[in-house]
Amino acid sequence: MDVERAIQALSQRQVKAEARVDAMEKRLDRRMDAITKLLQQGMRMLVDLGEAQKDTDRRLKDLAQAQKDTDRRLKELAEAQKTTDRTLRAFINSLRNGRNGH
Repeated sequence: MDVERAIQALSQRQVKAEARVDAMEKRLDRRMDAITKLLQQGMRMLVDLGEAQKDTDRRLKDLAQAQKDTDRRLKELAEAQKTTDRTLRAFINSLRNGRNGH
């Protein structure tokens, strides 16, 4: 009888151990699924971030070009202003000197 009880006790322990292993496997599967979803979401975020970075780089390049154009136009405007100032001074001086025949 002791052998039968020992076998029965071992059998019960085996059933309980298998139940614990099954429960642990289910928890592990859920955790693995959660980790997989996190990795997939992280990869999506990296792709989105890469696209956003490309867009930002393009906009910065456009902005740099616009700044160069603005600098060029300001330089042209400064040159035109110098020419206008010289012409205006010459005109004013001609009025002061009375060279128009009077």
